[in-house]
Amino acid sequence: MKQRSALERLQGIIPAMITPYDKSGAIDQQATRRLVRHLLQKRVSGFYLSGSTGEGFLQTADERELFLEVVLDEVRGAVPVIAHVGAMDTASCIRLSKHAARVGADAVSSVAPFYYKHGPEQIRGHYLDIAMAADVPLIIYHFPAMTGVQSTVRFYEELSREDNVIGVKFTSMDTFQLQQLIDACGPDFRVFNGPDECLLAGLAVGCCGAIGSTYNIMPELFVELYRSFQAGDLTKARALQTQANRVIAELLQYDFIAFEREVLRLQGIDTGLPRKPIQQLTEEQRAQIAAFVGQFDFLQAVDK
Repeated sequence: MKQRSALERLQGIIPAMITPYDKSGAIDQQATRRLVRHLLQKRVSGFYLSGSTGEGFLQTADERELFLEVVLDEVRGAVPVIAHVGAMDTASCIRLSKHAARVGADAVSSVAPFYYKHGPEQIRGHYLDIAMAADVPLIIYHFPAMTGVQSTVRFYEELSREDNVIGVKFTSMDTFQLQQLIDACGPDFRVFNGPDECLLAGLAVGCCGAIGSTYNIMPELFVELYRSFQAGDLTKARALQTQANRVIAELLQYDFIAFEREVLRLQGIDTGLPRKPIQQLTEEQRAQIAAFVGQFDFLQAVDK
């Protein structure tokens, strides 16, 4: 199991990173490195790879492993790297978890197994199999809207007692359940806010940080929001959440991955097109996004 000092690095603003593709649809290693460097310059606290935003479920295991290796090589230990290893079957998760441990990831994460309707004991066994497969801690990914699995606070409280299960990424608007989970699992269990539009609420009920999608396109704003909250400046934190939510409200008119890739392209980092069947933007939609982005200084071109 990782030492406590290592686990305490898992906090703050952690982008759920976009996976850049080249024109052939393969992982673009050069663009990946550029995006990593850009986000590090904006003082993010880590990276979360191959989750929903990263399109992990649309990639082969080899691609997910390659992407992790490229990011780790670019990060070089500056911040923690979390590899999402979730899949429909336990064996694939174990393979990816063993690879993540071997190449030096700080933690792995996994959604509940989906499509087939599994009971709580099967899901618990799935998580424990991943946690025990390799010497790398597991952060559970709670995302009921996508998996259809609505695990209870008691479920997480029981798993929090397992040595290698160290936290949860809580992607749900239910801040009551979030607060109850934090209270039940105790201060050593790392609970990350999931919905970007609710970051301030998540911090207010006790999250140690946040893992989010729109941190790819407005990292500086969210880092400042987190720091403002930590400093007790709630007026500034509320104002920053309001600014972020204006962007998120526009994003919701599109597929969020397509929207974020287009914003990154406008900022000067071309991450390619999302994989089908994810939305492929029309030229009219691109023009609408460009007009919207032009209204916000914090969405302008990245530093060269």
